[in-house]
Amino acid sequence: MSEITTKVSVASEAIYPHLVKPDVRFNELGEYKVTLKISKSDATDMVRSVNQSILDSLAKAEKDNKGKKVKEAPKPYTEEGDFVFFKLKMKASGVNRKTQEKFSQRPTLFDAKKNPLPTDVSIWGGSTLKCAYQEIPYFTPMLGAGVSLRLKAVQVIKLVQGKSDTNIFKEEDGFESKSNSESENSDAPKVQESSDF
Repeated sequence: MSEITTKVSVASEAIYPHLVKPDVRFNELGEYKVTLKISKSDATDMVRSVNQSILDSLAKAEKDNKGKKVKEAPKPYTEEGDFVFFKLKMKASGVNRKTQEKFSQRPTLFDAKKNPLPTDVSIWGGSTLKCAYQEIPYFTPMLGAGVSLRLKAVQVIKLVQGKSDTNIFKEEDGFESKSNSESENSDAPKVQESSDF
């Protein structure tokens, strides 16, 4: 098995990024992750490299299992239409298997000019990113042998952030609330206030 090197993706669209705060929905220890949407023509080198790493992982697992046939684990990418979707992940915390020490980590985030991003910047889907990652081989009897793409750092080429939903609409003639003034008709029925809103 060759030494694990850090590679950099082409600039690509981010799908469901969790890069500033870890996703804890399915893992209480947290996970930083992003799916990169890359056109097939731009993804050729990345696909070739991942596929070779998978073959290497299979060969090592079969050697370690005394030549017993090992199944291939699911790939860390899927192809849909003209695009390839790569899933990159990083554990936010855990315990080091070798030292048994607890650790916490996060991907390093940079802007297009290689300046560190402030911690309060939110990165939304649709942003254009380059990601530094490593192809990490693994083997489990249940899943088989394969590679995962371990996220290391992110360069934000084009930042997309959330906007207020009020910008979706244009002003129209019609109902206008008088939220800051008392109702002119004091006899109007009172609406019960709810603590839910």
